[in-house]
Amino acid sequence: MTIDRISKEELLANYDTFLFDADGVLWTGEIPVPGAIEWLNLLLDDKTKKVFVLTNNSTKTLDQYMKKIEKLGFGRLGSDNVISPAIVLAEYLQSNSGKFCKEYVYLIGTENLRATLENDGGVKCFGTGPDSIRDHTDGDFIHHVDMSITPKAVVCSYDAHFSYPKIMKAANFLQDPNVEYLVTNQDYTFPGPVPGVVIPGSGATSAAVTAVTGREPTVFGKPHKPMADFLLRRAQVDPKRTVMFGDRLDTDIMFGNANGQLSITPRQQNESEEPPQKQGWISKLLKGQHVDPSSWQKQSHSSLLSNSELMYEFMTHNYRPGEQEAYLDAFGKYKKEMNVKNPSIELVGSWTCSFGRTRDQAIHLWRHNKGYEDVDSSIALHGKDSGIRAADNDVAKLCGRRKNLIVKSFSYWREPEQRPPTHVYDLRSYVLQPGTMIDWASAWAKGIQYRREANQDVGGFFAQVGQLYVVYHIWAYPSMSDRNDTRHATWAKPGWDATVANTVPLIKKMQSKILVPTRFSQLE
Repeated sequence: MTIDRISKEELLANYDTFLFDADGVLWTGEIPVPGAIEWLNLLLDDKTKKVFVLTNNSTKTLDQYMKKIEKLGFGRLGSDNVISPAIVLAEYLQSNSGKFCKEYVYLIGTENLRATLENDGGVKCFGTGPDSIRDHTDGDFIHHVDMSITPKAVVCSYDAHFSYPKIMKAANFLQDPNVEYLVTNQDYTFPGPVPGVVIPGSGATSAAVTAVTGREPTVFGKPHKPMADFLLRRAQVDPKRTVMFGDRLDTDIMFGNANGQLSITPRQQNESEEPPQKQGWISKLLKGQHVDPSSWQKQSHSSLLSNSELMYEFMTHNYRPGEQEAYLDAFGKYKKEMNVKNPSIELVGSWTCSFGRTRDQAIHLWRHNKGYEDVDSSIALHGKDSGIRAADNDVAKLCGRRKNLIVKSFSYWREPEQRPPTHVYDLRSYVLQPGTMIDWASAWAKGIQYRREANQDVGGFFAQVGQLYVVYHIWAYPSMSDRNDTRHATWAKPGWDATVANTVPLIKKMQSKILVPTRFSQLE
């Protein structure tokens, strides 16, 4: 059963077992979905609730998966809370030990899956790793394959070394009807961090073997019955009081529907009476809002970069040399006009440049608290309001060049906060290679941990309108000496070098400017 809208109170009152897909629901790439950690911890604190993560990913051992879960901040989950096709398949092999114990299984899969099946399933696997056609022939066809080992089963899963010889071996082994055909899951693709890039999954490998053999496999992952049966054995769940949170209609939601459970495919809600703020679909649930379970795909990818409806504007003015005070007076009048005409457009930061490519420069950071509604308002005011136009013209007369960018805040940065007036600010701007923004976000979501100390992180932003693939990072330091000491201390931390190594290849151009606050800045 799927529904249109549901609240946290309704979920807690009517459901006892909570099932979650992982990537795309609890996290995306290496970034937790906003509110997900708090939501799971809330459920885990309630002893009447059961929580399980049902993943179709069999490329990791359970120990490796638990390390990832802990690293992402879901450390309250235990190994008994996680179920994967590899775990279900290993139990199947173990429970049928009369047939499989210490017997051979031909595995099209990863070394990690091999370790799970051998350690927990009691079988001996062969077939993993590279198997190229050139290992068998210099021609275009293979006419003979090694059949000296007769396996009890062919297991098909994700395999980066999938090849023609592997299809041929599997097909020939499966000519024997006594050889079982077992598949971890049939997800044709993996979720990935780059929209538009297809990452083939287990379903792609099993589809080829199925097409050649005509055999129908036993499938152990969602939405198939073996995983549901395993869950019933482990937790004795009541389907009518079970809810499945998933992002794939063909696996997660089909699994919930097939087993009589409530299915939710979450997205970020558009209809909210609250002001725009940093929250994803789970954050909205925790705040007592209803969530709309349709159009799920838009939430998971957007939350990878930003989960805020706030918009920011970077305004850069190159004022004429020697005219700084006159310029700031004119800008102050412009700011006053903006405050009167639209108070929700707020000047957060205002600086002049002390060191950088252009010395006679002012940079202002505006926050549009109503998002694009404020952007539209600003466009209208600059076009039709005589007071705004006059103040803007007075500023323009004192400038040689002006530009502005509409940006959003990265989800893993905090909102800009006030600093003591003696602070200096380091504005780092990066122009990235096209298509690398999500890679950048994935690396920095981890790297920001190394820069939290000394209250140095002010804000991180990426361009929406203007020059695209532009990123701004703003750092604050009590003095230039403190900046030097803090940066040296960061380099001494294990792991920071990996952030640099992962992000430098993504950069086309970068620069740093040292800024000091003007009298108008909230970030003094």
